[in-house]
Amino acid sequence: MSAVSSASTMRRVSLRNLAAHKIRLVLTVLAVVLGTAFIAGSLMFTSSLQKTFDTLTESTTKGIDVVVSAPQSGSALPLDLADDLAEVPGVEKVNLSDQTTVVVAVDKDGEDGTPQTLQTGGAPAFVMAWYDPDDAVGPETGIVDGRSPRGPDEVAVNSTAAEEHDLAVGQKLTVVDPSGSHRVEVSGIYDIDIDGGGFLGLMMDESAYVDTFTDGSTGREFSLAATPGTSPDALATQVGDSLAADHPELGDVDVKTGEQVADEQAAQIDQALSFVNYFLIAFGLIALVVGTFIIANTFSMIVAQRMREFALLRSLGVASRQLTVSVVFEAVVVGVIGSLLGVLAGVGLTHAIYAVIGATGAGLPNTGVSVTFGSVLLPLVLGVIVTVVSAWAPARRAGSVRPVEAMRTGDQSSSSPLRGRTIVGVVLFLAGVAAAAAGVLLSGADTGPRATLVGVGALGVVLGTFLLSPALSIPVVRAIGGIIGAPFGQVGRLAATNSGRNPRRTATTAFALTLGVALVACIGMLGASMKASISGFVGDSVQSDYVLSGPSNGSFPVPQSALDAARDTDGVEAAAGYGFLPVTVGGFSGGTGVAEGDPTVSGGLVQVEGDLSLDTPGVIADAEVAADEGWSVGDELPLTVRMPDGPEREIGEVTLQGTYEPNELFGQHMVSWSALEPLASQFGGGASANLFGVFVTGDGSVDADTLRDRLEEATADQIVVQVLTPEEYAGEQAVLIDQMLNVLYALLALAVIVAVLGIINTLALNVIERRQEIGMLRAVGTLRGQVRRMITLEAVQISLYGALVGVVVGLGLGWAFLEVLAGEGLTETAVPWGQVVGMVVASGVVGVVAAAWPAVKASRVKPLEAIAD
Repeated sequence: MSAVSSASTMRRVSLRNLAAHKIRLVLTVLAVVLGTAFIAGSLMFTSSLQKTFDTLTESTTKGIDVVVSAPQSGSALPLDLADDLAEVPGVEKVNLSDQTTVVVAVDKDGEDGTPQTLQTGGAPAFVMAWYDPDDAVGPETGIVDGRSPRGPDEVAVNSTAAEEHDLAVGQKLTVVDPSGSHRVEVSGIYDIDIDGGGFLGLMMDESAYVDTFTDGSTGREFSLAATPGTSPDALATQVGDSLAADHPELGDVDVKTGEQVADEQAAQIDQALSFVNYFLIAFGLIALVVGTFIIANTFSMIVAQRMREFALLRSLGVASRQLTVSVVFEAVVVGVIGSLLGVLAGVGLTHAIYAVIGATGAGLPNTGVSVTFGSVLLPLVLGVIVTVVSAWAPARRAGSVRPVEAMRTGDQSSSSPLRGRTIVGVVLFLAGVAAAAAGVLLSGADTGPRATLVGVGALGVVLGTFLLSPALSIPVVRAIGGIIGAPFGQVGRLAATNSGRNPRRTATTAFALTLGVALVACIGMLGASMKASISGFVGDSVQSDYVLSGPSNGSFPVPQSALDAARDTDGVEAAAGYGFLPVTVGGFSGGTGVAEGDPTVSGGLVQVEGDLSLDTPGVIADAEVAADEGWSVGDELPLTVRMPDGPEREIGEVTLQGTYEPNELFGQHMVSWSALEPLASQFGGGASANLFGVFVTGDGSVDADTLRDRLEEATADQIVVQVLTPEEYAGEQAVLIDQMLNVLYALLALAVIVAVLGIINTLALNVIERRQEIGMLRAVGTLRGQVRRMITLEAVQISLYGALVGVVVGLGLGWAFLEVLAGEGLTETAVPWGQVVGMVVASGVVGVVAAAWPAVKASRVKPLEAIAD
């Protein structure tokens, strides 16, 4: 037989074998489909978003030739600069293009009679200046209903938002910005070229916008249109030269063409989406990694069941290499089918993501699913590679068995010794533990290297656990089987014996679940500890009667007017706000905490030296920071802002008035707003301290409930303000952590689903392999119900074993990471015991569900036919 005809014959044998075992093929393919679908969907989703946002960024700068903006994020330009820009040769029109982020409520009577906040689902809501079409710079805008806004009490609304939120001309709105709330009326509805993505854009007459939403003297950005015949590049050069000559005090003002701004925005979006892409792909890879154990286990069982077939082929002259290639070819077919179906499922997954986001009201633009070459090729290649690599060991085993030896029935792999594998597993496990322990114990080193050591140790522990698992499963599964099988008598004992017959198979099947549970346990422990740490330091730092807080997601500050209202409320002794601004004190990088009022009202500051009240312009600092920097009470410290790609620029000095014990909430230092307010135009601070909390202490004249009622009434028109106890405030800070954990758990659920498919697959193949045995049991009087019970108990034992090992590994690694991160603020270690117990119980349920079909299949085996096989 020629090599060509031999290869062709073996391919036909492989294809016919796959066609003859369709159920087995489907279950194996599903493991590949789930992983590749997630990767393909991730790539298509981010590609679609990127395409949409690229289109939108080009649209937002349409009609804008040059953009002039302040040189420092948070800094500002004088408004009268617009007149000077209009005089630059080549400039036809100048617009103030600032956008003020707001929260909007409409006067629709809710159940409690209060205005209803308009939810944009994450899309921006903003106010900007309105210009008549002849004077406007930028995308084409026109009134389609009503008229343009006039004065500080009127706004125009974009048509898409008006339709989405059922807004009409004459509607009354409450608009809240960081300075306070404003009552306005919708005067008109406008169309704009870029009206998509769910944003809510309010337009107010230019002079009214300046008076209402700026400090009256500064702005952030101006958009310029060039005269006919003037190129944007030439105009940008002309404007830059003019500003350098006439306004050197402004420093390096940012002057760019509209095209450059669009390119920068697109690059920022690409960077943000690349993180999302990598994040989602990581979970797809986790599912594929879990799938490798299932694929390997499936092919191992298939090879074991086909030993007679392979022996016959060998006796007919088929070479060992040909058998190996034949099994690999089957793996390639499975990989290609699964990956192609995964890519198709990825398209559906992308549509599903958009549908879910749309159902939540999120403003996500959608111009259709973008299927790129990369989004098809990468999951296809990964799926095939993972499948072939997983099937390689069983394929080699198929080609290496001698024909006479393979004539025996049963699974030859079951009797293979575990000693070598166990020794390697112990070495890897101990090496991983040692690396993780080194990361924990090197407390003097930086967090990065320590975390890397723990990460390397985690890899060693996981690999070691996988190799150790067969040996470990023998006593553990026997113990689990003895406990859960005891109420079922002989059937329970038989199930426990069956689970221990092939420890390799049991361990490999369970390890898919182990990996998923370990990740959930580790992440759950980190999340619980983060929440406990936040509750701890907020509880230590906040001991006032109440806290006025913004939205729980931190998307909007507490309006300045809420602080004023709290101070004017009967029964309030003192109220102080705490915020954050982009200035630097004494050379520290990052921003600075800002106190408006006496910060000791919070009740959590412990004085070390000097005065902490900040009743005069000044700064207070962490005592340890002050000691390290050599600061003393009374020292004058520089206030600076950092220029882009350049040095810091000093804008003033501030006096160190006192020091306090280290405090996680208030950080390294706090500057009084009275010291920063006169300098606000130099860093864009505007008219408020950008408060994220207001601490309120009562004077004792009323009880706590009455004080809360009065505060809620006083701040009712602010719509974004919540009146919280310190305990409730601490709970609100944990909301974002809960949201993050829910997303992670939802993504990790994919790995658990793959693991469940693996258990189903293993049990189904096990039933086929044990057909004669089950037939014999039926022949000696075992009832169908008892067979179903036996298979179900076996599945539960495998699931519980995988979950218990996963919990131990996950909690151990979670503890190691927490010890390393203790210096970053994670001072508490918490174990979510309820979640841990829930996972173990759920794993038992998973076993019952996974066993449902195989158990029914086993109970329907006909005794005489099975014995005769």
